[in-house]
Amino acid sequence: MELRPDGSFVVPTAFAMSRVSQEEGSCDVAETARLVRLTLAGDSTAFEQIILRYEARVMTVAARLLGVKDDARDVAQEVFLRAFKYLHRLDLQKPMEPWLIQITINACRDAARHRQRRRDTFVDMDGPERFDASANPYTDVAREQERRILQKALETLPEKERLAILLRDVEGLSTAEVASLLHSSETTVRSQVSRGRLRLKAAINGLIGGKP
Repeated sequence: MELRPDGSFVVPTAFAMSRVSQEEGSCDVAETARLVRLTLAGDSTAFEQIILRYEARVMTVAARLLGVKDDARDVAQEVFLRAFKYLHRLDLQKPMEPWLIQITINACRDAARHRQRRRDTFVDMDGPERFDASANPYTDVAREQERRILQKALETLPEKERLAILLRDVEGLSTAEVASLLHSSETTVRSQVSRGRLRLKAAINGLIGGKP
């Protein structure tokens, strides 16, 4: 991963969100609206197509929030159960993905509370873990090491800052989109991202260099 001067970071391509053009997005909204209408009319195969379209996205967000793939699978199932239940509330003029991300965030919070995780964080800390920074950055091992460092550093952030960082820097959403998802103001999100970046940079430096 690459830290920018402003404290934000570049996530390896495999973990970056794929952004579509405005034209592609419009086509996606229209197709999703068609599938939603079919689902509400009783066509179960249409909802299966919706799941196929967004399951990987939901899984990725859930895994980043919870830090455990098995838990993310369970949450993904819950997300689509809720989505099916409340599908009639979806605004068909807007993209479905932000709506699903909001459901995913709520489902992850519920899962964390159910497991009685420590307050203000989704993932239990299992003690400091040190990583070898001398690994070849072009190998799969090095990429996995970077992913683990990033995940471990994210775990140290308070929940609100971690969510803001994940959605803004990792998922690539705009400040306005993050504010909408978190039911907050853009000013608050900017503040959370700014503080989170400083904490995250310090945590990453500590993990790489073995310093607190």
